[in-house]
Amino acid sequence: MRIRWVNMLAVMLFSSLLASIAEGQLAAMTIDLGTQFLKIGIVKPGIPMDIALNTESRRKTPNVVMIQDGHRTFADAAIGMQVRYPHLVHGQFNDLVAKSYDHPSFELFKQRNSFYEFDETPRNASSINFKLGGESYSVEALTAMILANAKKFTEEYAQVADIKDVVITVPVYFTPAERLAVERAAQMAGFTVLQLMNDGTAAALSHGIFRRKEITEKPQRLMIYDMGAAKTTATIVEFKLVKEKYEKQPKMTVLGVGYDRTLGGIEMTNRLRDYLIELFEKTYKPKTKVNTNRRAFSKFAKEAERLKQVLSANAEHFAQIESAHEDIDAKLKVTREDFNRLIVDLEPRFGEPIEQALRMAQIPIDDIDQFVLMGAGTRVPKVQENVQKTIGTKEIGKFLNTDEATAMGALFQAAHLSKGFKVKPFNVEEKLLFPVEVHFVSKVKDEKTGDVVGEKNVVKTLFAANSLYPTTPKTISLTSYSDDFSIALKYGTIESLTKKQVQEIGSLLDNLIDVEISGLSDALKNRSSEESEFKGVKVSFVIDASGIIRIRRGEALFEPKSGIVGSIASTLSGLFSSKTEEGEPQADEPTGSASSDEKVDEKEAPKVEEPTPEPEAPVNGTSEEGPKVNGTEETSSSVNKTEVKEKKKELPSVVRLRIINKYPSAYVPNRYDVQEEKRRMEAFAEKERLAAERAAAENELESFSFECSQYLEESEFTDFIAEEEKQKFEESVKRIRAWLEDDVTKDTPTKEFTDNLIELKNVVRSVKRRQELDTIVPEKLKNLETLLDTTLSLTTLGNNVEEDKALFKKEDRDALKTKLDKLKSWVEDVRKHLDTKKKTDDFNFTGKDIDTKIKNLNREVDRFMKKMKKITTLEDFAKDGKIDIDEIVAEAEKKKSSNKKESKKNETTEKTETNEESDSSKKTEL
Repeated sequence: MRIRWVNMLAVMLFSSLLASIAEGQLAAMTIDLGTQFLKIGIVKPGIPMDIALNTESRRKTPNVVMIQDGHRTFADAAIGMQVRYPHLVHGQFNDLVAKSYDHPSFELFKQRNSFYEFDETPRNASSINFKLGGESYSVEALTAMILANAKKFTEEYAQVADIKDVVITVPVYFTPAERLAVERAAQMAGFTVLQLMNDGTAAALSHGIFRRKEITEKPQRLMIYDMGAAKTTATIVEFKLVKEKYEKQPKMTVLGVGYDRTLGGIEMTNRLRDYLIELFEKTYKPKTKVNTNRRAFSKFAKEAERLKQVLSANAEHFAQIESAHEDIDAKLKVTREDFNRLIVDLEPRFGEPIEQALRMAQIPIDDIDQFVLMGAGTRVPKVQENVQKTIGTKEIGKFLNTDEATAMGALFQAAHLSKGFKVKPFNVEEKLLFPVEVHFVSKVKDEKTGDVVGEKNVVKTLFAANSLYPTTPKTISLTSYSDDFSIALKYGTIESLTKKQVQEIGSLLDNLIDVEISGLSDALKNRSSEESEFKGVKVSFVIDASGIIRIRRGEALFEPKSGIVGSIASTLSGLFSSKTEEGEPQADEPTGSASSDEKVDEKEAPKVEEPTPEPEAPVNGTSEEGPKVNGTEETSSSVNKTEVKEKKKELPSVVRLRIINKYPSAYVPNRYDVQEEKRRMEAFAEKERLAAERAAAENELESFSFECSQYLEESEFTDFIAEEEKQKFEESVKRIRAWLEDDVTKDTPTKEFTDNLIELKNVVRSVKRRQELDTIVPEKLKNLETLLDTTLSLTTLGNNVEEDKALFKKEDRDALKTKLDKLKSWVEDVRKHLDTKKKTDDFNFTGKDIDTKIKNLNREVDRFMKKMKKITTLEDFAKDGKIDIDEIVAEAEKKKSSNKKESKKNETTEKTETNEESDSSKKTEL
């Protein structure tokens, strides 16, 4: 019976685990990756879209990580250590992804955070690496750690096993290389990235989905002005109903964007910090400069952030810093006018993103229907004042949730893209800021001999500026190559950006992607010129919904010379004729309607949205599109519909070429880097798990040893422990408490804590059992005796009647009486022991044993009652047997009621844990 219950419990736990894993696979989350804070959204079956609470039960999480002595600390816990260890708490590095040490963004970051140490000699030297405790950590690796921590506490909040799908928001000005670096960081954290979404677009989508019924065929335009910690953006979107297949659906199109990637709350806070330091040194005249003490410097930065928030609502305030520098307590008066004077040179920049967005959208401000502010920076009165000057008489709205609108909009997109949910369609189109060109060298051949006689540089626009994405695939056809070659993707002339914005992009503008195409020479060698004719190479590109350029495929096309080739030759001639200049981009035909010369095996055709595979070897800044696959496909066509037999035609052979992407001016982690960082993060997680177990064991031992000291002072405890045993126990408690205070170090193994805890618990458990024998057991035993006496009366019911008229068969009555006599003997033995034992005596017996006896007795009585004979004429039976019918009914009802009450009373404690587990399992399944 025990094995059966254990098996049932195991099945319940396993089912609960499967349900949790299934929910994790269906759940989706979103991360608003802000410079200072993360906002996490979660959606799972049965629960609507919501913001996940972190371990401190807060709705936004500081975007920082601290690494010290091989241990990581995140979020609020890391912020709490920032004043003591400012050089170990790292944050505000979002804008450093994919960049190198010579990039303008790094120079600005280093200027703002002078106490960080950098390592310029790691394996991936092209990336920015922080030096922490002798180890080197790239920006992408630290980002992955923060994302993994967000994943962990979101899973705990949502009570699911593993969440994979995520949508992450990024700034609109992020280039494809920066976006791909964020995507790889998310992969390091164990995510499957559904989409990288521009933060302004996500906020606008949040506005649209909650006002879906208000959207009509008439365009409605909304501008969102967002000043965050590090940047300021203005996004203009248009909502309208468009016809999609059979019905009209809402559609949101980004018309224009403007931005300033260095203007934000951090810039204003840093100016206020420097002002406080200047005022402190002028007022208190310390011996050394504050800038020489990084802890003092960090204190002033923290107070400046608080003071900025207070001055947004108050005309003046006192900055107070305890032991600010050289044990001096600072109290400095600062007015809003002082603050405004510090940012007076920033005022012209406040309105520039608005003007830039309007120029890109090519509409006047009067065509904007609604204007709304977002971001903590917009709470500064001077910012609002200058924004109002820029937009004129337009009313400033504040109807968006500043902290959560971006996360909620991205969460709707995550639910839309995830397989586990079905939401109403809401189409989104983004604006492409950077035009993309393809650069290659065309081989000039002699028309008579076919020999290469020269080269010429060719530049073609692949994706034009201000076009919308995700784009349709674009294909270029290259006919002059007969060996492995490479092409380059670069940005074209960016007319919509200012000179300052172009400078801020820096080296990322030099070369976007170098695409190496190999396998062509081998393909030509493997095919005889007598059997087939080489028609050229086709390379297909697309910009996906994340704003990342993907190379979908590269193929070499061959036309077989044998068989019927009339129509095929004509098609190929059309594709590669001189009418279309080499490298001229052409839109791919929709899937399923491709022309015959473009058809390949469906297994070979890569999905546009899938991330590009990479090489196994560690090649920095490269990614590989896939291995070479040879494939031919034959299709059948009929001369007319009445023919029974269809004549097969030979189609061109397609050879899949190997494509490797290199990012010469950016650092993009490849698959090797992702796996390496995953292993390092797993090592961190295992070390932290062991440390957590050790800390829990130490805390439990410390708490329990203190509890044992209290036990020794209570008579309810000491009355049930022998004097000699009490002395030994008291000595153990003193020894363990002294060991905890004096001898425990950070290297003390967990086993020592658990061994000492077991030693104390064994003694306490024995004493508790004796207490139970003296208090709880006698009462339970009395209940069992009463139930036993009542049940014994059933065995004599109807004994004075003839056997054929008895309610129960004689063998059933005898069998029950035998069991009851055995139980009665056991009860008498227990009663005898309880009457004679001392309080300090042990007895291998507990109250649960009596509960088990009561449960078994009730079960036997139920079985016995089911064997009662069916009586058609009870009055005759009663008359002949001289039995009072009312007495029988009353006795049976009394017994039934008594059994139920006893059963419920005795099983309450035992069933509590099982019921809780069962309820938890049901909730999980629901």
